[in-house]
Amino acid sequence: MVRVRQALAVLVGCGAAMLRLAAGDPARAEDPVAVKAPGLGYIVTLGGFADLEPRFEGARHSRWGFQPVFDVRKEGSREWLNLPRDGVDIAVWETDNFRAGPVASGRWERDVGSLVRGFRHVGVVNLSIEAGGFMEYWPSQLLRTRVEVRDAVVGAAGVISDASADIVLRPDRQWTITGGPRLSLADATFMRSYYSVSPQQSVTSGLPAYTARPGVRSGGAGSMLKYKWSDEISTMAFVEYQRIAASAFDSPLISQRGTPNQTIVGVGMSFSFVTGR
Repeated sequence: MVRVRQALAVLVGCGAAMLRLAAGDPARAEDPVAVKAPGLGYIVTLGGFADLEPRFEGARHSRWGFQPVFDVRKEGSREWLNLPRDGVDIAVWETDNFRAGPVASGRWERDVGSLVRGFRHVGVVNLSIEAGGFMEYWPSQLLRTRVEVRDAVVGAAGVISDASADIVLRPDRQWTITGGPRLSLADATFMRSYYSVSPQQSVTSGLPAYTARPGVRSGGAGSMLKYKWSDEISTMAFVEYQRIAASAFDSPLISQRGTPNQTIVGVGMSFSFVTGR
């Protein structure tokens, strides 16, 4: 528990540093695709990604999933970048190169019945909803950093924190190319929920009993390619890779029946419209 507290403290400290930099940095990380003309309405963006993802984190087999896209901003304000693995957020504090506010994300149920016959009845974690906060800081228009800390409020239990940094290239107004590293941390409750094997589950499955420890959950990298056909329509394609690490990797669910290498690929589309004029 001490390790995860220290890790979360580091993330909070990084967020505080981001906040100080955002407040005092004279450099403006302007987005070249921001709408420049002032207006009285709001631009709403709706869409989603269809992706091929592991059946649960650690599984060898994949299934189709969906990630929503939602954004609301004032006309004339900066158009922020939304990446596929970001939670759905609302910025309540925003400057030229920093924003922060509440965030929510969903996580598909963990059904390990595909790994261990008869394990479903004692090994399922239901579809869960995680809610918390996010901070995003752009040191320049070429670099985006983001931290999310979320607590499972429906379905599962536990706190998880995701950090990312992405190089952002925009060769012209239509194309956006991103890529960078990922890091995920989780507390003891989350790790036990998704990676532990209880004595009862051990008897049912034949796997050894195991208790996952808090700390680093995974590390990896991701990339997205976006094409903006017009001010209203955009299409995207992405790939995300994560390697399950530390005590999550040591779980017999992963080391004996699953795989630490997790890849997600997908395509998406978004549509923007103006409302509230």
